[in-house]
Amino acid sequence: MAEIEQKDDARRQRQRQRVWQKTLQEYAEEISLLRQRPDYHESFAPFLDLVAEPWSPSALAARVGKPLAGVFCIHAPLEIFDALGLHAVKLCCGSQTAQRVSAPFMPVLMCPMLKSFVGMLDLTEEGLSAYKVTVLPTTCDWVVKLPEIMGIPADQLYYMELPHRKESERGQRRWHEEVFALAHHLEQVTGKRLTRDALMASIRKFMRLWALLDELTQAKRQGRLAPVWYMLLTNCFLLEDYDRWAQQVKTVLAALPEPPPSAESAKVYLAGSPIVFPNFKLVHLLEQAGMYVAADDLCSSERLLSGGVSITEPSVSGMLDALGDRYHQACICPTFADNDRRINRLLRVAAESNIRGVVFNYLKGCHPYDIESITLEPKLKREGFKFIKIETDYGKEDSANILTRLEAFRQTLS
Repeated sequence: MAEIEQKDDARRQRQRQRVWQKTLQEYAEEISLLRQRPDYHESFAPFLDLVAEPWSPSALAARVGKPLAGVFCIHAPLEIFDALGLHAVKLCCGSQTAQRVSAPFMPVLMCPMLKSFVGMLDLTEEGLSAYKVTVLPTTCDWVVKLPEIMGIPADQLYYMELPHRKESERGQRRWHEEVFALAHHLEQVTGKRLTRDALMASIRKFMRLWALLDELTQAKRQGRLAPVWYMLLTNCFLLEDYDRWAQQVKTVLAALPEPPPSAESAKVYLAGSPIVFPNFKLVHLLEQAGMYVAADDLCSSERLLSGGVSITEPSVSGMLDALGDRYHQACICPTFADNDRRINRLLRVAAESNIRGVVFNYLKGCHPYDIESITLEPKLKREGFKFIKIETDYGKEDSANILTRLEAFRQTLS
């Protein structure tokens, strides 16, 4: 029996090694594709270095010099983690190869991003124990059920129960309670006390980062920064020390062409599911089809940071209240029941940037976005927008079909 188990273990190790090599190849191919672009500049090199190898929490912790806090959604206020000496990182993955590792044990139509993350945990053999704390805001059902799917006891994770109505006073009260409870839990985890000075310093830090992200966004709007580079930089935000990321972004901004180059591409608004490296398939296809993603509402891109925080009372309680308001009221995630702000933002940004087409990116298994697309399409068409829904996953087998559809859509924008 022992001999059989040893052979099984050896076989599993060989299989894991083969998949790992394919995963490295997947990342290397995307990096090579980016380096070969005519608009590549050495200022992008540090960001390509950050994503050169698949996800490793131990490498990230060493790079930032802090213990990590894993979060499954951008609803958890980053400022609180930072003020208590933790580096928060969004737990997601864009690897098709890693997704295949977990596929036999996961629901067929499960969110590819989470399925890929689970597969990467198996490949790297660095489980959730690599994080000082793991926080799950209860956004979509896949996130809520993930511990059960992974076979992890729920009490090993920390849930933030997200109220799905923003305009409800009861919902707002409940979310403030969740933010205070998170701060208390992190104090227990770190053995530190959340002080006024530390929290104020973190809020100011993220306000500066938000302003810098806005500079990047404006550079993309103006055509100075290609959408694929914008997404690379935003994907790297939580993979680096915040100050180093900011300095590297400033280097990129200084190297961008001025005035903006002329372009024949049609401007579009990209909505829907997040796009995570190395799965930049759709961004490349949009470019090939002659379209330019001038704006988006992806939580992995333009919605990465919630925006400015309005502090009316500079105590710890007052600042936590302000953070609660910003992370709840300003968020336009489709999981909310009352979400007029989402389409209002789309219409405002589209008008400002002279955009007439909306490309809705929906990952198979991402049910909130699938439902949203049904209601969003007629509203946008009534406003005069062209609309196309692209249903895809991490595989590249459908690339030719998607490109054909996008090229046809491009013709409608003329």
